[in-house]
Amino acid sequence: MNQVVSNIKNIPGVTGVAIFKDTGALVAFDFPPAYDKNLLNLIGLKFQPIKEILPQDEGEIVYLCWEYENLLAFYYPVDGGWVNIISSDAIPMPVFSLTMTAVAKKLPELLAGSPHLQQTGAGPGKTEEGVVLQEKVEELEKLFALYLGPASPVIFKRVAHQFGFTLNNIPSGSLKAILDGVIAKVPENKREELQGKIGTMGLGGI
Repeated sequence: MNQVVSNIKNIPGVTGVAIFKDTGALVAFDFPPAYDKNLLNLIGLKFQPIKEILPQDEGEIVYLCWEYENLLAFYYPVDGGWVNIISSDAIPMPVFSLTMTAVAKKLPELLAGSPHLQQTGAGPGKTEEGVVLQEKVEELEKLFALYLGPASPVIFKRVAHQFGFTLNNIPSGSLKAILDGVIAKVPENKREELQGKIGTMGLGGI
């Protein structure tokens, strides 16, 4: 994956590359320091709905491009995810097209086996330890459903998004803040009972 990022970054004029899975999870990036991982994760969440409404036939769309003064922002979809690219307006389009055609052939296979990057940490391809296991998140969703009903998964997801996470990349150090946000949606007379049940789930520090 790092080689793909490097190949794109080597296109003259390109200043930033970020690769996402269909879910919006960030899997690799090389952006200037001003674009921290929190911001890139939010970009993934904002762009993910675009992938859902695009035509499924690859022949119908190659990429989307936005122009901001002397900068260009590209959204390049591939099977399994997409690539966001920032470049100067002097980018040589023939080189861009050739490079991205090669990337589109190689990237889907790489995306299928790539773990997403976590909210903190540095550099392409590095992940953070201490991420809450998906099974634990699913247990919590079921528990909250007893107090919030069918809306529980939606509320849980929205609160996680407010902190810049998806439900499959919540760092353990941020779980308490997210749970507090969801608990605030529970009727006040049920909150203490809910917190007691959470305490029996083996979530250290909660």
